[in-house]
Amino acid sequence: MKILKNILKIFGILGILFFFWAAFVYFSFDKTEFLKTFQSRYSKVLYDRNGELLSVFLNQEDQWHIQAREIPQRLKIAVINYEDRNFYSHKGVDFLALLRALKNNIFLNQRTGASTISMQTIKLWDKKNRTYLNKLNEMIQSFALENHFTKEEILRLYLSNAPYGRNLVGFESAILFYFDKNPKNLTWAQAALLAVLPNQPGLIHLEKNKNLLLKKRDLLLKKLYDKKIIEKDIFELSLKEPLPHFKTHKNIAPHLALKLLSEDKKQVVSSIDKKLQIKFENKALEFAQGLKQKGIQNLAIILADTQTYKILAYVGSQDFYDLENLGQINGARAKRSEGSTLKPFLFALSIDEGLISPKSILLDVPTFFSNFNPQNANKKYYGLISAEEALQKSLNVPFVSLLQNYGYEKFFYKLKYFLDFKDEDYQKYGLSLILGTKELSLEDLTQLYLGLANYGQIADLSFLRDEPLKGLKTMFSKGSAYLTLQSMKNVQRFGLQNYDKTKIVSWKTGTSYGRKDALALGATPRYTLGVWVGNFNAQANANLYGVSIAGDLFFELLSLLDRLDLEFQMPQDLFNIKLDLMSKYRYDERLGGAYTYTLYPKEAKILRTSPFLKRIYEFQGKEVDSKDENFKDAKIQIKLDLPLNALDFLHQENLNFKSEKNIKILYPKQNLNILLARDFDKQKALVVKIANLKNEKVFWYLNQKLIYEGEATSRILDLKPKIYSLFIISESGESDEVRFEVKQ
Repeated sequence: MKILKNILKIFGILGILFFFWAAFVYFSFDKTEFLKTFQSRYSKVLYDRNGELLSVFLNQEDQWHIQAREIPQRLKIAVINYEDRNFYSHKGVDFLALLRALKNNIFLNQRTGASTISMQTIKLWDKKNRTYLNKLNEMIQSFALENHFTKEEILRLYLSNAPYGRNLVGFESAILFYFDKNPKNLTWAQAALLAVLPNQPGLIHLEKNKNLLLKKRDLLLKKLYDKKIIEKDIFELSLKEPLPHFKTHKNIAPHLALKLLSEDKKQVVSSIDKKLQIKFENKALEFAQGLKQKGIQNLAIILADTQTYKILAYVGSQDFYDLENLGQINGARAKRSEGSTLKPFLFALSIDEGLISPKSILLDVPTFFSNFNPQNANKKYYGLISAEEALQKSLNVPFVSLLQNYGYEKFFYKLKYFLDFKDEDYQKYGLSLILGTKELSLEDLTQLYLGLANYGQIADLSFLRDEPLKGLKTMFSKGSAYLTLQSMKNVQRFGLQNYDKTKIVSWKTGTSYGRKDALALGATPRYTLGVWVGNFNAQANANLYGVSIAGDLFFELLSLLDRLDLEFQMPQDLFNIKLDLMSKYRYDERLGGAYTYTLYPKEAKILRTSPFLKRIYEFQGKEVDSKDENFKDAKIQIKLDLPLNALDFLHQENLNFKSEKNIKILYPKQNLNILLARDFDKQKALVVKIANLKNEKVFWYLNQKLIYEGEATSRILDLKPKIYSLFIISESGESDEVRFEVKQ
């Protein structure tokens, strides 16, 4: 009796110890740490807007380990029937199954398991060896697991972390590499296969013991059929379905995946449309083959939904896997020269500033802006040209002049406000800012063009499906945006005569100085598209043109899109204003004369009157003033009053305009500081240009010394560093003078 009491006492003590040990194991379960452990193992995965997988990357253990989002119903049924038929009724441990397994192991010498899905989830988390003590631990922790999670959450955790052979973990990894399909489209045979695979992944997988694997799958299908879960014809068809083979997966939108994914954001649902992304990637690869024959290696593409600002396709290079040509560089984020692609924004801002209407005349003649002498890409000048035509032809001189009037500092900080770049040195760019000297990325430019397409409302690019719109700001009025878009509809499509004219797009190209970058960007009410073509190593190429290279790719991509027959709708803030008929600026009632009408934004500043018109009094074809005896009989006339450099150009083009002045020094400008390259004799050569409308003999004096007399309009002067005074005078007595300094 005493022995029995001692035994009972020992068992009592052991029971108490077991109770406290079990309580410790149970209450030491930390839900947060539990999830964090699993989270640290998952692969980084990018999904498209519809939940379709785009890119997946190996985890730190070189495994494809995808966290499940939603379990297909067929897989759920197959797994529960195979692994744990009482899953929804037990509290973590199935004691009847445990007793049955114990009986089979002892009396029938059959090793059968009794682990529930909850217990297996704990084992996958803890990764401890199979011992009785660890088994007991799993059972206790399973109760804790059931207390902290719902059944659906536990099932998802199990299927997210179950092994499926090779280096595949989680059923979504298995579906991707075995079936390459959407999990929602899983067949019963595939679901049954995925249910039995984790049971013995080291022994049974697709490369080993295939017959045993097939037998286990078919037995599960038979069980599902016997339970009347699947119909007879489905059962028979499922038995005939062969086992799959391992399939390699090529990531889609890999550049964007690397941009968006991180250790903190391992699963990202992007705004990408998988079907469009695949089309654009294929087109990029195809187009790149032709580019390589011209010595051009790289390109980048961004397609956005105009209305939502969401990115639908993002191609960072011609091919991410083209390692030889730096394909893993993300060209959509790289800062490159934007060429002439900022001109539409200066155009719209200048309308709002009251500087121009789209019809207003601008000068396109050889012009010196201090020491800056811009030229058009085709080396031609058009004389007098409307602002909208200057935009369509992408002329440099008119837009440099327009930037000078608008203010390059103001334009610089306008861009900085909307693009949030760090650069502060606007003086570094000066008037060349409008020609592409400030480097921006294709992302930056796409953001700007999206804003233009949204009537001046610029916002941050959105790469995530469920992300709200951020950073919404107004850059210019709806009216000026609309007028700009309308002008851009008529940009010439060189070499694109066969392009479908029903596809309406407002677009613009850009070519960087030195032919290193070619761009094409444009917008429709539905899509906004940006294209960059060039070399990541910044190598120049004579074939690089925005209109003929980037433009070709731009329109080939547009051909892949639908609903491009839509027009931008005219906003309500436009009204008709009077323009003078000659130069198309605001009609000046004091000058009088003929006029016409045009649309102009109500929100814009009042359009200025013409800088090129003046009123004169004319008698018998001769201009007279109040001192002339015929003044009382003279008629009022409105005439163009152009600057002398414009008159000089028109004179050379045999388009004569009368002028009160015929002699002017065009370059250098007054008080200009000049840095010139030294020649071999350490002299500094300066090309001086003058206007001489009447082709008179002109006398040139440099520092009061006669250096030339004749009709020439340019001279090369070899000058040492010092201050100079240049004075010219014609035979008729007209003169001009400038002071300038040549510096070391």
